[in-house]
Amino acid sequence: MNPVVGSSIPPLGTDGDQRRRLLFHHLPLALATALLLFAFMTVSLFDARAYGHGDIMSAAFPKARVDGGAVGHGAVRAEHDGERSRSRPHGSDHAGRTSHSGHGQPSERRAAEPELTVHGSNTEPRDQRADSSLSRRVQRFTVATGYLAVGLLALTLLLGPANLLLRRRNPISSYLRRDVGIWTTIFSIVHVIAAVLMHVSHGSGAISSAVHFFVAEDGRPLTNSFGIGNWTGLGALLIALGLLATSSDVTLRKLKAARWKGFQRSTYALLALVVLHAFFYGALLRLASPFTLLLVLSVVSIFVGQAVGICLWRSIPVRRF
Repeated sequence: MNPVVGSSIPPLGTDGDQRRRLLFHHLPLALATALLLFAFMTVSLFDARAYGHGDIMSAAFPKARVDGGAVGHGAVRAEHDGERSRSRPHGSDHAGRTSHSGHGQPSERRAAEPELTVHGSNTEPRDQRADSSLSRRVQRFTVATGYLAVGLLALTLLLGPANLLLRRRNPISSYLRRDVGIWTTIFSIVHVIAAVLMHVSHGSGAISSAVHFFVAEDGRPLTNSFGIGNWTGLGALLIALGLLATSSDVTLRKLKAARWKGFQRSTYALLALVVLHAFFYGALLRLASPFTLLLVLSVVSIFVGQAVGICLWRSIPVRRF
């Protein structure tokens, strides 16, 4: 039996009225995330290209790069294509620079030649400025949606401790927690779609590009940092989708409270996979990035909040009915 607090104040977000949830849950979450997304996309502080990125292709763990290149899925794609085909020397990171698999070229020749596609798999000349601008926007959008999902995930795990700090009951299910979880999954899905679209080449298509997130051309699973980061990201997405599919009153009644709550605790596994995903993508190599700061603060706040919540939970007398 869960302990309860002798307070007449209801827990946060337990009113299941659909209109109230829309007005007090979904609308504020939509406005807040829209404002944050706009800031992440426009404020130069949140431009991921301004921070160095690691080498996530050559080893199982990310390493610092000596060239100090820009960060981003596009840079990873360029490097990944370079690993797949040394005969394609041209790739582009999201800072708009040209990266080469081995040999550099004189800047005069670069200026005279039309820029090749940013994805490295299509060698037809393209408009460098238009391609680079689109690539940068998609890259910023990918990073922004990923870290918005991280912040929302942290919020779902802090609602329980918040109830205890406010001397309220911590219910088995909370509509507010479900609604925040819905937005967490939405941004997780959008993050994955944006990442795949960034890697899509005109010659291979989305399905082929998605496959190469996880396996090499010889069919073996990728075991470098890039591959492990993608496998952990896939695991996190599957858990998020499972949590979304079971976050309903119907599922709660069918599974009963104990089993349903046990499954919902897989949120902690989701958090672990998200942190690993960010780690293998080199987040800890970009300590000056505000996104890395957001990740660290989210994890620390969750651990502190959960620890405080456990202490408060144990200190509350148990009432048996």
